[in-house]
Amino acid sequence: MQRCGSDFLFTLAITFVLALTGCLGKSTSNAGAGGVTSVALSPSYGISMDIGGTQVFSASAKDALGHAVLGVDIQFIVESGTPNGAAPLSVTSNGSACAGTWDPTGTMCTPGTPGIAYVRAVSRGVSSPQTTVYVHQPIDSIQISSFIPSGPPPQQYDCFPQGQTWDYQATAYSLIGGKSVDITSTVGPMNWSSSNAGVVNFATETTVPTLQPNQVQTTAKAPGITQLFASVSGTNGSVTSSSPYPYTTCLIQSIHLQIGGQSQGGNSITLNNGGGVSITASAVDTLYHTALGDNAALASPPLTWSTSNPEVIAFTNTTNTNGNNSASARSNLGGATITASCTPPTCNIGVFPSLPIYASDGLLPNGSMGYSAISVDVTSTSKPPTYTAWAATTGCQNAPGCSSAMFAVTPGATPIGAIVILPRTPNSMMFNHQSSARVYLGSNQGLMYVDVTAASPTVAEVSNLSTPCNVSLCGQVLAISNDGKLVVVSDTVSTPSQVYIYNAGGSSAPVDLILSNSGETATAAAFSPDQLKLFILTNKGNLYIYSTVDALTSISTVIPGTDVKFSADGSFAFLGGIPAPGTSISGFATCNPQLPQGNLGFVTTPGTPIQIFPSPDGQHVIVIDPPSIDIFTATDTQNDLMDGQFACNAPTVTFSTVQSVNLGQGDFTPIYSQLVNDGAEVILVAQNVPAVLLFNVSNGTTTSVPLVGGSNPLSASASTDGSQVYIAACDQYTGTPPKQVCAAGSVHIVNTCAALACNVPPTLGQGDFQQVPFVNVNEANNPNMCNDQGTNAPLCLPDLVAIRPQ
Repeated sequence: MQRCGSDFLFTLAITFVLALTGCLGKSTSNAGAGGVTSVALSPSYGISMDIGGTQVFSASAKDALGHAVLGVDIQFIVESGTPNGAAPLSVTSNGSACAGTWDPTGTMCTPGTPGIAYVRAVSRGVSSPQTTVYVHQPIDSIQISSFIPSGPPPQQYDCFPQGQTWDYQATAYSLIGGKSVDITSTVGPMNWSSSNAGVVNFATETTVPTLQPNQVQTTAKAPGITQLFASVSGTNGSVTSSSPYPYTTCLIQSIHLQIGGQSQGGNSITLNNGGGVSITASAVDTLYHTALGDNAALASPPLTWSTSNPEVIAFTNTTNTNGNNSASARSNLGGATITASCTPPTCNIGVFPSLPIYASDGLLPNGSMGYSAISVDVTSTSKPPTYTAWAATTGCQNAPGCSSAMFAVTPGATPIGAIVILPRTPNSMMFNHQSSARVYLGSNQGLMYVDVTAASPTVAEVSNLSTPCNVSLCGQVLAISNDGKLVVVSDTVSTPSQVYIYNAGGSSAPVDLILSNSGETATAAAFSPDQLKLFILTNKGNLYIYSTVDALTSISTVIPGTDVKFSADGSFAFLGGIPAPGTSISGFATCNPQLPQGNLGFVTTPGTPIQIFPSPDGQHVIVIDPPSIDIFTATDTQNDLMDGQFACNAPTVTFSTVQSVNLGQGDFTPIYSQLVNDGAEVILVAQNVPAVLLFNVSNGTTTSVPLVGGSNPLSASASTDGSQVYIAACDQYTGTPPKQVCAAGSVHIVNTCAALACNVPPTLGQGDFQQVPFVNVNEANNPNMCNDQGTNAPLCLPDLVAIRPQ
């Protein structure tokens, strides 16, 4: 063993300042130094060195308060890992290490022999923890192989089910004399990693004593595929790594849902607002399905929980791994579906293209029936809530310096609430579905939003600059994800046109999607319920599919699609107007929309479908098809993923026509339509139709609620239960067509049903019971919503309206 005492080294350092030994101290002034209580050596972990390699060590001293102690002696001490043997490492006074011996100048390192050395740093008699150095022949390759510990061998499959352990070992080879020689025993512990975090966990000799330094015990974690790597940490941060070794935690192949903790069975439930429902999801992986045959459910499936209408019912936590979750009914009444899925990148990890698995109807492990989605009807034992709408105007017409008012409207004696001044002319407004606080307003100068529940609401701009548009996010708001975090804006100002995805839930920069064709603009967009995919339709007949997991893709639909909505379970989307000649509804798989559409099917509509509404019952699709409304059944069958399969299994979708009802309004142009209640009614407001049309889905009849004074609707918004509709309308025109000018307008508050049916105060009943013209009580009841237009300013009136979720 080669070691020196501190007194000897101190004397040696004074006598031979530049001399080099196997262990040499560094002498510095210690004037004013505090007492040394700890010494830290870097690197502090085990390192691997080729014979003849070099490494720099450094050390620092601290006092009892954790403060650095300057000007003290630091000595590096080397000990051999072989009893009575020479250390395979030498270190100079400044911490330079040689895997061999230094020349007298400390610049040339002569290779030594393989072995183990321990390095410590010592100051004032206080020693650092030792660092182990493994000196070995140069590593040419590292190979991974599985091995079976002593005892009966366990059964092995193509993948490992969650929680199963398996052992691997890495072997290091060096080319010596033209032969590949195993040098594993000299390189020290191996470092283990994987290409996709979360698929597998590692345990080494530090926690499993039966393992050797080159071995690892793996535990299958989240479903997915990955590659294992074994590496050796070399000098100065270098790493020698193995070739990749494939590893798969069995993928999820099916999910079935049940209502848990409720007396009501099946796939539907009725709740009072404020109530809740618990859901159990049984997820089965491919191995259990094909090899064991018992369909045993996973204990910790990493699932994503989704809702078709977060304004009605939503999950507080949208991801977990215990197979159970609870959804809460909000104050908004109406219908929705809730479901669960295995959604990348947290489930079925590392499969490209991404491989989501959506819940399906089927038998659970206990033999009972499970479902693809749970239908929820939220009702109330008291009268419906009083809804508040917000109204804005486009009257500024992007004029420089013109600002406009946005105001709250609530039924009652003082219907106008807070007033917010918008610095830009809005062209669209949409509330965050998940929260009742925020409304987004698109404009040609950039995206704005207002948190309307604040004590004094104010406007926030994504950028206080109106240019460039990819910074300010110019355009019209098309969609908001169900979790409320992502906002889609269609930019029709820039050339070429673009689509922006604003992330309100994080600090990441907006995504900028540039549309490739000249004059192409996005006209409709929808997120899948789990937020994995965004489908975007354009006026040039293209479907763009955006995902954070997969590359942006596009599909030519020949003709422009009219609308896109996702099915209750999220496994596919309904697209309107596709295929040609445009009078049809078709299905596109969420997992891979580019799959041939043969098994997804389509159904022909009598006319061009304008809007699509999947029903909360998960079985019907209602389509606005002027002059009619069509009702279809749409059933889908999920095909289970099989063991060894890494590709999308699109559902099989079957359409059939139930009925088509002519509304008797001619070829109307809807300005607003919505499926409300629990899917029992369609609210429809159309241009030049001075009424709210109510279509009863169950019996196919239509009634109307006239607007007072025959007003012409400009914009509308309905509550989720359909009991109240707010309509921004022109009440009076001047001039003659086509140069008519709206001289008076208001927000009409309409009750859509009789007192007994809606449980509203009997004095109201069905009808247009209140008309609210804008007056600014802060400006002497100024009726003009626009400001800074001069003395001859045109009258700006409300023509945008949106109901705030409760």
